[in-house]
Amino acid sequence: MKKSVAVLSAIVGVGLMATQAFAFTCPKLIKAADESITKAEAAAAKIADDREKSRAMVMIALAKQWSKEAGADHKEAVDKKSADLHYRAEAKSKAAKALADMVK
Repeated sequence: MKKSVAVLSAIVGVGLMATQAFAFTCPKLIKAADESITKAEAAAAKIADDREKSRAMVMIALAKQWSKEAGADHKEAVDKKSADLHYRAEAKSKAAKALADMVK
């Protein structure tokens, strides 16, 4: 009985630590996405062709939206202690960074 309680406690402890680890990953990814968005905005300002500039601005707007949603998901994940919301915040911030990095 004591052995099974100890094993169960260890599993719960590892699970809680994993959730906390994800909590520290989200802000770094969101920050990286925001930095890429800033660089993309500077690059978009230099685009001469109106059509290409409009495309770049749409991509930047979408990246900003995803980054903002990632921040909200992260905050909610911390409040609810939800690993699923951390995964969602991570995915959105990675997608935002990738989209912003596509702007040349």
